[in-house]
Amino acid sequence: MAACAACVLPLATTVAPLAAQGRTHAVIVVGLGGQESYRVSFHAEAAQIYNALTERHGIPSDNVTYLGEKVEVDPEMISLRSTRANVLQVLGEIAQDAQSMDRLLVVLIGHGTAGRQEIQFNLPGPDLTPTDFQLGLTAFPTQTLALVHTGTASGGFIEPLSGPNRILVAATRSERELNATEFGQFFAAAIAGEGADLDKDERVSLLEAFQFAKQEVARYYETENEMLTENAVLDDNGDGAASEDAGPDGPDGPLAATFQLGGISGTAGQVPDDPQLARLYEERNEIQVRIDGLRALRESMSEDDYLDALEPLLIEIALKNREIRALEGDWS
Repeated sequence: MAACAACVLPLATTVAPLAAQGRTHAVIVVGLGGQESYRVSFHAEAAQIYNALTERHGIPSDNVTYLGEKVEVDPEMISLRSTRANVLQVLGEIAQDAQSMDRLLVVLIGHGTAGRQEIQFNLPGPDLTPTDFQLGLTAFPTQTLALVHTGTASGGFIEPLSGPNRILVAATRSERELNATEFGQFFAAAIAGEGADLDKDERVSLLEAFQFAKQEVARYYETENEMLTENAVLDDNGDGAASEDAGPDGPDGPLAATFQLGGISGTAGQVPDDPQLARLYEERNEIQVRIDGLRALRESMSEDDYLDALEPLLIEIALKNREIRALEGDWS
C-alpha cells in the first residue's frame, strides 16, 4: 500500500498552473410559475441556492442577485421582478463592475417552451431567448460564464450559447423534453448540502453539482416508478454538443470541475498578489496533482489500496483549503 501511495508523489514536481483569484457573481432568475405549486417550489429552490451561496460558500450578498416573478414573496431576498429587461439590466451592471478574472453564474428556474422561432424561458412579459442571453453575455469577454437552466426544454439553450470559457448545464438534453423537471430541486440540494462534495475537498464544483443532481433525478424517477423524462446535460468545451456523462476527464466536464462555488477561477495562470496566499495556492495545486496522479492509477489498484492512498491526500487538501479560506477572509 505504501508503494502505491509513493508512486504518485513524483507527480507533484509538475505543478499545475495557479488559478487567478476572482469574485463570483451570481444571478438567480425565477420565471413564471403558472400554478401556485410551481411558484412555491421555484421560490424554495431559489431561496435555498441564494442562502447557500451567501452563507455556505461565502459569496457576498452584494454579488448575488435574485430576480423573481413576484418581489413581494420575499422583498428582502428578491431584488427585482424577473422581466427580460431586468435580467439584461442586471447582467449589464455586473459587466461594468466585473474584473477580468471574475466569474458569472446564472441559474434559471422555471418553465421553457419550444415550437416557436426560438426556444424561450418563460418570464413575466416578453420571454427570454438564447439570442437575448448572447446579447447580455457579450460584455463578459474574459470571464468564465456558467448558465444552469433547470427547466423544461432547457437543452435548446446549449448549442446557440456554447463557446470558450462557458459552462452550460441543462435539465433536458433537447428542447423536445417538455415535461416538468425535477432537476432544479436536486441542483439546489447539491449547492446547499454536503452530498455533492464528491472529492471531499469541502467545496462544491459545478461538475459535482451536476453529477449529484443527475444521479438524484434518476433515483427519484426510479423510486416513483415513473419513466425518466428528463436527461440533464453539460457542455463546457465550446463545441455545442453537450454530454450526459460529463466528467473531469472530458470531453465535457474539466472546466466545470474548476468552477468551485465561492472558490477561485480556473481560467488563467495569474498568481495572487499576496505571497503567503500564492504559496498556499501552489501547495494546494501540488496536492491536487498528486490526487490526479493517483486517480490515473486507480484501474491498476485494488479498491482498498486506492481508498487507503486517497484518504490522506483528501485530508491534506481539505486542511489546505481551510488555510486558504482563513487567509482570504483576512484579506477580503
